[in-house]
Amino acid sequence: MVLSKKVGGLALSSLMALGLASFAQADEKNGFFMGLGYQQGKIGGGAYHTALTKGTPVYGMDIQLGGVGFANKWFGGQVYGFFDWNNSHIMGSNDRDKWNVYTYGGAADAIVNLVATNPFAFGLVGGIQLAGNSWNFNTFSHTAFQFLFNVGGRIRMGTHSALQAGIKFPMIPQKLTPEIKDMRRYVWYVNYVFTF
Repeated sequence: MVLSKKVGGLALSSLMALGLASFAQADEKNGFFMGLGYQQGKIGGGAYHTALTKGTPVYGMDIQLGGVGFANKWFGGQVYGFFDWNNSHIMGSNDRDKWNVYTYGGAADAIVNLVATNPFAFGLVGGIQLAGNSWNFNTFSHTAFQFLFNVGGRIRMGTHSALQAGIKFPMIPQKLTPEIKDMRRYVWYVNYVFTF
């Protein structure tokens, strides 16, 4: 009887250790990553003192290249370069009568996983982006510095794949001409990210 209790206790301890070991293996993959995604937002309508629904809709895509690293399965970060391209619908008589807005630069995000299991993790992403911001409309062109906040969520599926979705908020209104001061108000995005 004592032997069967010891064997039963040993079997239970072994199963618990095996379960904890598999849970501990849910750590994120560190490495180089590439992301590609869709964006949609608004430009124009003034600075943030007016409603976010004001302005011209823009649609586009983005690409990210960088590195991601985790201290443990709960906390990590990513540093990357990015390029966003957004354009509006045609606002005049020809194909050149539309806005093209390019944002490009470097970024750093913190990642906090709320659920970290194998092969799935769900968490929050947030950080800053330092960028150039170029606006083109027909024969008009403007380029200046931009600072953006990035907030969103992240779902990892398996070892290499993740979906990131969030919102970017540019902070600096652009002085497009001496008379016009405007900004890309926000852009929401959905990215597929592959970590090598």
